[in-house]
Amino acid sequence: MRPAANPQGNSRDAAVVKVAPNILARETPPLPEALKSLAYNQRTEATQLWEDLWSFGAEVYKPASDSYVIERYVSLLIRRHHLIDLLNKEGFITEGSQGQDVAHPAARLLISTEAMLPALEDRLGLSPEARLRLGLAAVESKSKLDQFMEDSDN
Repeated sequence: MRPAANPQGNSRDAAVVKVAPNILARETPPLPEALKSLAYNQRTEATQLWEDLWSFGAEVYKPASDSYVIERYVSLLIRRHHLIDLLNKEGFITEGSQGQDVAHPAARLLISTEAMLPALEDRLGLSPEARLRLGLAAVESKSKLDQFMEDSDN
């Protein structure tokens, strides 16, 4: 007589294989070397951005696969802030080689830097639409519901 089937689809003698849970980033990974090598004020800002992003994505971001994207995003933001500071000091218009007014070279760099940011923001879930696509809004709503339920119990 054959043994009754296990509801999990394994015979009673077969070992049950447990799948390891998905390890999520709970702690902020160390600051990458490229960001550590920045000037002091930029490194301080980069460190804060790095920590803020990992805190925001603690339930979603994975250090092994997302560190590079977050590093690139932080680097671009630091570059953007530096270019804006430079343009605020020197102005958006400068004198060209023949005395004519031309756009400051940093203005063109700022435009190209800002053009790269939205794609990374979407990947990291930093816009409302991106959060919906990544399922982060559902997590936030659940947290609010859980909080409401806890408050109503008291």
